[in-house]
Amino acid sequence: MKPSRRLLLLLAVTTGCATPKGPSVAAEAYARALEEDRLSDAYALTTGLPEGEQGFRDRYKDATARRERAASVRAVVGELEARAPNLIVERRQDAWRVVETRPSDEAKAVLTRFLNAVDARDWEKAWSLLSAPQRSRYTPDRFRDDFQREPLARERVRRARLALRGNVKVTNSDAAFPLGADRAVRLVLEEGEYRVAAIE
Repeated sequence: MKPSRRLLLLLAVTTGCATPKGPSVAAEAYARALEEDRLSDAYALTTGLPEGEQGFRDRYKDATARRERAASVRAVVGELEARAPNLIVERRQDAWRVVETRPSDEAKAVLTRFLNAVDARDWEKAWSLLSAPQRSRYTPDRFRDDFQREPLARERVRRARLALRGNVKVTNSDAAFPLGADRAVRLVLEEGEYRVAAIE
């Protein structure tokens, strides 16, 4: 997900708005504060950075960077999405609409994207779909190297694809695709989105 969409998504979830006014207004206020070099006001409208407000100020000390960020935020205001476990809400024609999908469909879509990325050797994409503990353990290059060195890696990917055809066990925190013998492909929910935690 693009940074601008992630910011708007988090704003939508944390403000709990029922109409497009809330996140749209917050996004516009954020963009305007950046353009006007009111970085404290802009930072107050974010979920923060690990490096704090000073890191934010360093990121946007250049007027060009501020203008580009403001433009990128405004460009996606009409595509706002809010997510929570088992719920997606999208902005459609100036109103919020519940996306009627089943959690199992979302989990299948994420696992399919992950497996397709692995097959295409798009290690950056595959790594981005891993769970947070796995992403902290790997870099995209290390993930590639470990995958290529692991003799059973291709077989695990093949079995994961077969598991997509079966039933999915969904809870409020994860989704499991059984492989038999107490093994499963497992996805976990992180910030309302499924991520691959294990493929065996």
